[in-house]
Amino acid sequence: MKKLKLTGFDIGMIIAFVVVTALGGGAWYYLSGQLQTAQQQVTDAKTQYDKLSVVKQGTDAIIVSSPSSQTLQANIDLLNSEVKPVIQDKLLAKGNQLQSKTNENPVDWKQDLDKDVTALTAEAKVRGVALQPSFYFGFSYYLGHSPSDEATSTLNKQLLGISEVSKILIEAGIKSISSIRRTYDEDPHSSGGNGGNNGGPGGNNNNNVTFTAATEPDRLSGISFSAPGDAYHDYPFQVEFDAKAEDLRTVMDNLLKSPYIFIVRTMTVDNSEPQSPKVSSLQAIAGAPTPSVADSSPGEVASTASTKGPQFLFGNSVLHIKARIDLIEWTDMSLVSTPDASGNSTNAALSPRGN
Repeated sequence: MKKLKLTGFDIGMIIAFVVVTALGGGAWYYLSGQLQTAQQQVTDAKTQYDKLSVVKQGTDAIIVSSPSSQTLQANIDLLNSEVKPVIQDKLLAKGNQLQSKTNENPVDWKQDLDKDVTALTAEAKVRGVALQPSFYFGFSYYLGHSPSDEATSTLNKQLLGISEVSKILIEAGIKSISSIRRTYDEDPHSSGGNGGNNGGPGGNNNNNVTFTAATEPDRLSGISFSAPGDAYHDYPFQVEFDAKAEDLRTVMDNLLKSPYIFIVRTMTVDNSEPQSPKVSSLQAIAGAPTPSVADSSPGEVASTASTKGPQFLFGNSVLHIKARIDLIEWTDMSLVSTPDASGNSTNAALSPRGN
């Protein structure tokens, strides 16, 4: 048997092979262990996910525990129970007739307009509220024009809002109403400005007349708009009137009490007496005193009374007020309970169960 002769090179190669084999085996053993650990973690996570996914709300699976799901539903039910009465009692009050106002014959609409204007004018006269000559409460354009059938729905709602605001002003006993302006939403040619269109409201002007603030004093810049999701529709107005401070308080209070939703967006107030009385003028304002009736005891102050009587230094002036007031028509019915076939109230809003 021949002896195997190994050179130094052969021995070196054998040693290198043994070392590489040992290191590779160790690395493989280490990496395979890490892979098995990772695979086990994935399996455990999948098991936990499947366990939580069996919780159902309607047809949808949610990754919450059953107690958490019950708490969530209880909070939703509580929110619905709090929100629904507010919408039904405040935003859709029984006296609110906005949703009943739809299109009507233009002749009938103009007759309704004339009736409202006549009634408001008569009430203003009885209560001593001054109006501008031939005042038409924001609808003077229709003294000589008729709206289209499609425009009467919006005009009906604007007329309802303006009539309500006018009644509140008149019944508060203010001094005067100088103007009421509204957006010309019935005008298909309008860009919302005070001019630049040749159609006029309803687009039925054939005289190629450019309307401006001078020819359309009732026009308010802008247009009405609908909120995102069609939650409500906004009809803007602007009213100018003169009133005492106490009368203004009455107006604001009655706007809040109205079955309609009125929001005062902006208000400017100019005082008829912008300057406060000077100290040097107080004696003249009070008037000459009557002779003293006090005794002559030391330390006593003579009691006097003004020949003019009590004088108001503050709070008795007339205020000129310009207010932007928006009428809100609530149109989102998703939170309003409606009776089902059995007569029970149902509500699908805010409920993940869909019932």
